[in-house]
Amino acid sequence: MPSAEPVLCVIQARMGSTRLPGKVLADLAGRPMLQFMLERLQSLNVDHLVVATSSLDRDDPVAQVAATAGVEVVRGPEDDVLGRYALALGRFDAATVIRLTGDCPLTDPVLVAEVLARHRDAGADYTSNVFPRSYPKGLDVEVLAAPALRAAHADATLALEREHVTPFLYRHPERFRLANLDSGLGLGRERWTVDTPDDLEAMRHLVATMGGSGGFSWRDALAVVGAQAPAPPAGALVLRPVTAADEARTLAWRNDPDGVRFSPSGEPIAPGEHRRWFISRLDNPATRFRIGERAGVAIGCVRVDVEDAHGRVSLTVDGAHRGRGHATALLRAVQTDIAADLQVDQLVADVAPGNEPSRRAFLAAGFRVAGAVDGFDRFTWDNARR
Repeated sequence: MPSAEPVLCVIQARMGSTRLPGKVLADLAGRPMLQFMLERLQSLNVDHLVVATSSLDRDDPVAQVAATAGVEVVRGPEDDVLGRYALALGRFDAATVIRLTGDCPLTDPVLVAEVLARHRDAGADYTSNVFPRSYPKGLDVEVLAAPALRAAHADATLALEREHVTPFLYRHPERFRLANLDSGLGLGRERWTVDTPDDLEAMRHLVATMGGSGGFSWRDALAVVGAQAPAPPAGALVLRPVTAADEARTLAWRNDPDGVRFSPSGEPIAPGEHRRWFISRLDNPATRFRIGERAGVAIGCVRVDVEDAHGRVSLTVDGAHRGRGHATALLRAVQTDIAADLQVDQLVADVAPGNEPSRRAFLAAGFRVAGAVDGFDRFTWDNARR
């Protein structure tokens, strides 16, 4: 049944993939992958389901598959995918837009509905299940308020913002309200998408294992195939999102003598004040708040607060683990985390005078000194995907 506030779901799909051309129409359980995905989405409760492809002749087969499935088609520029979404919104007026991609055939309509419900509950402009990523890659869902999509279309100028549709929104939490849906299962390292020939073979095997019909939920698939991502090497530093159970630990780190001495205020923080601040950072797409662990032992934390596509870095190493290179390892791990998506184009950190351990750690991680600000030394690192 149509929703009270009209919802438009747009699936972007094209033949011109660099790593696996034509993947959206590759055979999956006896039909084109896009058709398989559209069949899975038949139960999705939206007002309009649309496939957005390019106006190039080579994408005629994409449009034909959608039309045969009874799905509306919008065609526009190949690289300006944001422009295609704006065209879809102009044609099918809606209050909310769901973004899906044609290389994620296991997209689950129940999960799409859950992200949509989270979006409405939060009163957000942009909601996803990827900041932080806790579902397998390939179950990505993004929900946008129509005014936010229109603002992005009007104001986004970078090629990556036009091609990837949503970075303009999640890069600017100072302008747009962001929300996230967390699975609570820590499955962000699993891979259920199709970007390469190996991905396609893995997807074919998974679907065949589930019987080939496509009528299964992502939880059904997880129960059968299990988590398959390889474990990190023994002793490797692993970042995980901060949870409510980390409140006391992070307060202790903040209020240890060095934490106080090198903080901007130079004063300890009271438990009540820390709690209010801590709760505001949990499951917040504008803040990457991570605990670094080795063999399950917490050795410190790193936080990146995002504003205007820049990420301000704060770093703490547990007193019992200092002097062993953990600070540099934490910084390199967060650089890897940042490079996995497009939210941050530059990391920025202000280091107090006399804090030589931090200074050495930032330099060892490839940061450069960019000057002094308010008595602190400023360090910066540019994301290669900026």
